[in-house]
Amino acid sequence: MLLFACDRSDQQIKVYRVSKAPLDATLSADATMPTNASSPSSLPLAAPLTPITAIIPPNWEPQPLSQMRQASFLVHGENGAVADISFVTLGPSAGNILDNVNRWLAQLAQPPIAADKLAGTVQQLPTARGDIAIVDITGQPENGDSSKDGRIIGAIASDEGRIAFFKMRGNSALVGAQKENFLKWVSSSRGANSPVSTTDLATPPANSDKPQIKWEVPPGWSPAATSAMRYASFTSETNGEKADISVVTFAGDGGSDADNVNRWRQQIGLPPAEASALNSMMVPVRAGEISFSTVDMAGATARVVAGWTRHDGRVWFFKLTGPKTVVEQEKPKFVKFLQSVRF
Repeated sequence: MLLFACDRSDQQIKVYRVSKAPLDATLSADATMPTNASSPSSLPLAAPLTPITAIIPPNWEPQPLSQMRQASFLVHGENGAVADISFVTLGPSAGNILDNVNRWLAQLAQPPIAADKLAGTVQQLPTARGDIAIVDITGQPENGDSSKDGRIIGAIASDEGRIAFFKMRGNSALVGAQKENFLKWVSSSRGANSPVSTTDLATPPANSDKPQIKWEVPPGWSPAATSAMRYASFTSETNGEKADISVVTFAGDGGSDADNVNRWRQQIGLPPAEASALNSMMVPVRAGEISFSTVDMAGATARVVAGWTRHDGRVWFFKLTGPKTVVEQEKPKFVKFLQSVRF
């Protein structure tokens, strides 16, 4: 296998050419993963890839490729934290999205989910190669090393009769810090004949028929870079602490309320709540003719205030996240922000 790279002043694009070679059909999609957890070894291999171009973050260190991996990187954080990033393609018998999500859950010593919970676990990332399923899960295997394990962000895409797997696994905080880079990498990955530009990464979802929505941005909120997943982003800073405000939209209903609330609870270290307890947690907020459902939840150090509504075949998620003190200060502005929304 040969690795070709070209550097440009504004971005780094790498082209991976994978030649045909005898492969051991018992290798797994997670071969060479430097963590303590074992991986299944029954996934079938696919035919060699066509060339792939992708924007590589500068702090991702290229690693030797293997018989399974068409791309492999390591990223290092503080106090010895490390995360492993890989790109693998397999044949169509590699299993459906639920099978692979449950495989990754097992790697983090988490119980499997049923099919009716999948919509609340997986989000769709619009890209040039079509929608890609994204999952973000946390857990700690027995005797696992928290410096290099504890969280997986995975992406699954259909690609010319194969299934493409993008995966980042490692220290939970580091994986979270690299999530935007990972999603940009996934979004920019495509055939070598398709050019990649930085404008592709900054374009909100569904840019050709962008849903029409208006709001009033509260004073003190600064626009932040959007991403492949975010329709809009803002930040607010108080005494050196920052709050993150995001707007995300997907076609469809976006999963059940219980699934979404429990996903946010997991992000701030809270245990899942029973669906029956949701009614007491949710507070309605009116925005003209629109009705938002909202929740306010605090973990040990972080707090999240989220509001969501479904309109014209889409679901909209508005979320305020950050340290408890700054979220407390920004919550009244966030509520006014929701109340200003008009379609």
